Amino acid sequence: MGYSRPAHMFLAPLLLLLLFAPAAFAAQQSLTLTVYSDGYVYVTQVLPVDSKATSVQVPLLSNEVSNLVATDQNGAPLSYGLGPGETNLTVYTLGATSVTLRYETNSLTGKNGTVWTLTYTARYNATVVLPQFSTLISASGTPYSINETDMSPEVTLSPGTWKVSYGVPVGAVTTTVATSTSGTPGGSPGQTSAEPVEMIEVAIVVVVAVAGGLSIMWWRRRRGGPPGGELRPDDAQVLNFIREKGGRALELEIRTRFALPKTSAWRQIKRLERLGYVKVTKVGSQNQIELLKERDTGN
Repeated sequence: MGYSRPAHMFLAPLLLLLLFAPAAFAAQQSLTLTVYSDGYVYVTQVLPVDSKATSVQVPLLSNEVSNLVATDQNGAPLSYGLGPGETNLTVYTLGATSVTLRYETNSLTGKNGTVWTLTYTARYNATVVLPQFSTLISASGTPYSINETDMSPEVTLSPGTWKVSYGVPVGAVTTTVATSTSGTPGGSPGQTSAEPVEMIEVAIVVVVAVAGGLSIMWWRRRRGGPPGGELRPDDAQVLNFIREKGGRALELEIRTRFALPKTSAWRQIKRLERLGYVKVTKVGSQNQIELLKERDTGN
């Protein structure tokens, strides 16, 4: 005589599957916001998609983005459509199982005095990587975790709208000059002004630095070498990174790897191009940096 299981024994596993399936799907999504000291934010969004779908709608964090790149699970580029001022991006997946978006925006940050504030809204967990040597001041809620990697604070946050305030260290000379400019004679308590002795000390430091720089340029010219023709340690690190990437790397990859602001990275890349070490070409909306020659190891 056969034995038949009660219906609830089949329904229980099915209900558990339906209950935890959305959580498992959300767990595969990821959002990383890498904040640079100049206020730009490099956003990386990863989400799974149905391989049978031909397109998917992805909400961006801002309607002002640049250097947007969409790739599948293998790193192959995907086509997309985005109208002016829109935040919902249409990505044409064509059988992809995962979509990765990378883009930049400077509309998520604002500055009030010396305090920066990052403001964004996301539908799933996010990791915020603040600039190197910066200090986390406050958050609008309770973060999941707060860590530090390579001197950059990392904050893991839940879905929702967040405001994260942080401070970026300023050089001592810049602080002195700024204080002197903003300070007024007879100001209220708490306002400071640079003393004449301090200003004289700053002036001496500047003069010595300029004289030293001119001496180095004169010495290089006497030796016959072009000024600025030698590689700096950070230049060598960038060239090694490009070589490890197979001789080609995107400017965004270099910025992310070394946590460089946009302007600093571009100046360094153009310097390497002038010295003949790399070539810069456009690939879509991205700058691709190609290695032309290895750095000299002699002498």
